Amino acid sequence: MSKEVEAYILIAQQEWELNLGSNARNLAVEFSKTKPVIYVNPDVGIKSLIDRLGTPYGRTRLKLALGIGKNTVKVADNLWVHTPQNIGYSINWLKNFKLYDILNKRNTKGFLSSLKKAVRKLGWKPENCVVFNDSQMFAGPFIKAFFKPLLSFYYIRDNLVEQAYFKFHGPRIEPITIEAADAIFANSAYLAEYGAKYNKISLDIGQGCETDIYDAFSEKTEPADLAKIKHPRIGYVGFLTHERLDIQLLEQIAEARKDWQLVLIGPEEPVFEKSRLHHLPNVHFLGSKKTSELPAYMHYIDVCMNPQVVNGLTIGNYPRKIDEYLSMGKPTVATETIAMKMFLPHVELAVGLDGYLKAIEKALQPQEYEQKIAAINCAKSHTWAACVEKIYAVQKQLLKEK
Repeated sequence: MSKEVEAYILIAQQEWELNLGSNARNLAVEFSKTKPVIYVNPDVGIKSLIDRLGTPYGRTRLKLALGIGKNTVKVADNLWVHTPQNIGYSINWLKNFKLYDILNKRNTKGFLSSLKKAVRKLGWKPENCVVFNDSQMFAGPFIKAFFKPLLSFYYIRDNLVEQAYFKFHGPRIEPITIEAADAIFANSAYLAEYGAKYNKISLDIGQGCETDIYDAFSEKTEPADLAKIKHPRIGYVGFLTHERLDIQLLEQIAEARKDWQLVLIGPEEPVFEKSRLHHLPNVHFLGSKKTSELPAYMHYIDVCMNPQVVNGLTIGNYPRKIDEYLSMGKPTVATETIAMKMFLPHVELAVGLDGYLKAIEKALQPQEYEQKIAAINCAKSHTWAACVEKIYAVQKQLLKEK
């Protein structure tokens, strides 16, 4: 007879208080529809605390890390947020593996001790909880030893070992975390294949997307700053960063087709701010917009695009903006990757300048109504409920085996 799950513990990469759309936050809300959930804010290190002591955030985190105040707060029905009563050593710079591992173990023990205390205070037993670890790879090797959950899952939604912070210790430790978990869940086929190298249960559960505000057929007023720009408009909506977007490709497209207007919407990082794109007359930077404003911008753009650069960070990436574009019924062009192939035939996939020019020209042709509806239905099928159902199916089988 399988054991009953009492609650879910979601160990997150992002703090709940940031109020950003994140996979962990969305999954926590979805889990809470069936069971109680504790969303666990990431631990805080000594260096981070010192750097932020002069800010309200830093002072609040210090108090909570010392156990002054309420570390576990109810934020919705069936959903709590826990901020650990723990201060970790800032060790990412350490090159000595042995010393790093000792201190990392100490950090994780303090982090999980605080979590166990919170779980028991809410009246649950750790051994009846399922831990869902959102890519906190450095805590992963010790979850079963220090928390002893009913099941421990590891979630891979980005190829984090390619990011600077994780690049030194991550390639050594993440495989250990993957191997130690009861199952691996990923949001793309590429990342699921990576997980399968170290764990026989590694499943692509897809990606959820909140598409409710993206309605292709409701009336929208054309934004004033966009109305000044001629057609055809080829647009990108999202964070403008050189780590994920191909600046050179954007320059080449703008120079090759001076009659096309490239519209870039979103905050810029310094590399983009200093790029030559700002000096091209048919490239338009419209800045950050509120989420509620984005559907109107997409509606009045002729073709939406995702010109991502292909690197270790992006090769397995699932860009949620594709679902947003398709939900608006927009012809969409994106860089070809393994992860992007799941959107065929609703997206034109391209490689290099020639590929993009041909794909955009094709996307600018009149769109069949049936094509538009099929693309919208594809995007709307990517829900958090569908992701969680796949997790529950694996969980059910594992509990039967237990």
